[in-house]
Amino acid sequence: MHVHIVLMKLKDPTTLDHCCALVESMRGRIPDMIDLDVQVNNHDGSYSCDFSLTTTWPDLDAYERYAVDPVHLEVRVQILDLIADAMTLDYSTLPAGDTR
Repeated sequence: MHVHIVLMKLKDPTTLDHCCALVESMRGRIPDMIDLDVQVNNHDGSYSCDFSLTTTWPDLDAYERYAVDPVHLEVRVQILDLIADAMTLDYSTLPAGDTR
């Protein structure tokens, strides 16, 4: 499986609910997406982000198709206007029982 995590810091914290709703709007609309999880930070600190998006894919190829999917690109352009900064983390895991 492939996991894609995005941590986002907002320009204006009052847009949090709107941003989360935008990201959640991708649920069920993109082929091969196994899971989409949005979490809001409940601890403020100098290194804190405001919210995160975690998506799970069967493999890297499925994630790469998502990266150029029109639904994702539509949400992405709207979110980019609202965030001050973002960081991503991507990693792949071995299938259960695979001990390569």
